Amino acid sequence: MRFKAVATAAVFAAGLAGAAQAADVNEQGAKDLLANLTHFLPDDLVKSGFITVDPASGHYEVTYDLQKLFDKLNITGFDITGLKPLIALATPQDNGLWNIEGKNAIDVTARSKPGSGPDAEFRYALASSSFTGVFDPALHYLRSMDVKGSGITLATKTTDNGVEKNDITIDGVGYTLSSSSGGEPDRLDMQMNGGLQSLQDKISSDTEPFGEFKIGAIDFKANATKLPLKALNEILRFISDHKDTKTLSDSETAALKALLQNAMPLAGSFEESISAKDISVTTPLGDGGLQQLGYSFKVAGPTNAMNADFGMSAEKLTVASGVVPEDYVAFIPDAAELQMQIPNLNFTALMDVLQQADFNNPEGTPAMDDKLQRAMFPDGTMTINFPKISAISGLYDIEASGSMRGWLNEKDRATVKMTVLARDLDKTIAAVQDAAKRDADLNQLSFGLMMAKGFAKTDPDGRSRWDVSVADDQSVTINGQVIK
Repeated sequence: MRFKAVATAAVFAAGLAGAAQAADVNEQGAKDLLANLTHFLPDDLVKSGFITVDPASGHYEVTYDLQKLFDKLNITGFDITGLKPLIALATPQDNGLWNIEGKNAIDVTARSKPGSGPDAEFRYALASSSFTGVFDPALHYLRSMDVKGSGITLATKTTDNGVEKNDITIDGVGYTLSSSSGGEPDRLDMQMNGGLQSLQDKISSDTEPFGEFKIGAIDFKANATKLPLKALNEILRFISDHKDTKTLSDSETAALKALLQNAMPLAGSFEESISAKDISVTTPLGDGGLQQLGYSFKVAGPTNAMNADFGMSAEKLTVASGVVPEDYVAFIPDAAELQMQIPNLNFTALMDVLQQADFNNPEGTPAMDDKLQRAMFPDGTMTINFPKISAISGLYDIEASGSMRGWLNEKDRATVKMTVLARDLDKTIAAVQDAAKRDADLNQLSFGLMMAKGFAKTDPDGRSRWDVSVADDQSVTINGQVIK
């Protein structure tokens, strides 16, 4: 999948950071690049020779010998076939940047050895993959990247409790990264987007299908501003250089804190969204699906008062009557949406607390967690806003918005303020009452809706309205009337 190509490119990023930047390609450059590619690896793994670098025709040819890697890892209980070396090219440019590229195919099968336990078989195949990119050693990061893969297969077969097979196929995946100046030295603004086409997962035995899951397509987008890429890589290098150090000296602790300070803030903003369409599930009990499923996340604002926004949405949910009783099918929403926000997150205060941390005293972690919590929420409370909660079907149209405030050290103490709007409430009540004739369990819901109607106000657009507040003493007020 794309993760294999991205992982290979990421290894390049770690190695190119300290390799020679001149455009000349020579044996010494190959040795420097190999040393950097293996810098984070255990010595015995490095000595296995599973990574080699050779100068060739104006570039460095990097080979990852997977057979040597698995031999060194000494994986017992499985016979692994199909392992072939992965090859990638790194070419230094006159401007100090590096071009990286690679094309590979994979088809690996692992089978359990006789007597090692239940029979099991695993296969991963990638008909073709490619990646190209530009690496900036001054920032220790990729300025651009383009990854593609097609013909992906992931299959498992076990005989623990009878024969069970799981076969996953994906027609294609793609991923693109681009960057631009973040307006500050050593920081970048980055944009990412990609997708997946036609995922199919079949679960079966030797004689019958158990179920099938399909997604027509997945698309994602993400962007981040003012990323301290060089500073983050310097932190990773510090951790690697001190991976065998049990206790940091005072000077090393001060150096680490300085690196952390230099990396703050981690981003000016971050935003991502993922959408999946044409989702279907087939089982012996019945079928179901979604036409659209969406997710979004965003963090933005000044460092001492950032807002974290989260959203989910779904459209055209279908569930077979064999799974849901027939009287309930009509109440399944055609569309639903949830928006949440946690406001005023103080990351500046968090950094101040980290500067006081004792990295040689892991026993102090609980106390540090308490300090971080108090720094982020100095008044001891956390607020969650709900800009929108909605659900729509042929029988109802409900929308709500408001906020909830909770006390971190008093788990049962909270306040809530919400506004609830409902269109065609009488139609909803009539549908519930009709269904209650066949399902007595719905009588309580019908009674509750009738009570709610009695408290409702009517907006100019005809919708029923409830302004609801719950005080921290758990008293409830609806449209100004206290409910006891």
